[in-house]
Amino acid sequence: MSGKKPNLDPSEIARPFVGELAERFPPILSPGQLAELLGKSPKTVYEWLARGRLDGAFRKRGKHVLLWRDRALDILFNGKEWN
Repeated sequence: MSGKKPNLDPSEIARPFVGELAERFPPILSPGQLAELLGKSPKTVYEWLARGRLDGAFRKRGKHVLLWRDRALDILFNGKEWN
């Protein structure tokens, strides 16, 4: 077996978010919502933000952080490995 994992395409990332999940996890999320979606703590999401691991998937407006759900999932599943 090769060590390369297959990437998820955009349709695979968006596919689960229909019906109730679409209402619970809209396209723009708070760090708390992303943490809930991933089964992590909000503290973990804020740590990832501080380390630049979600660069390109979020925007800060004042003290508020907004995350693009599909971009964040793309980075987490298809991005480079973390050490």
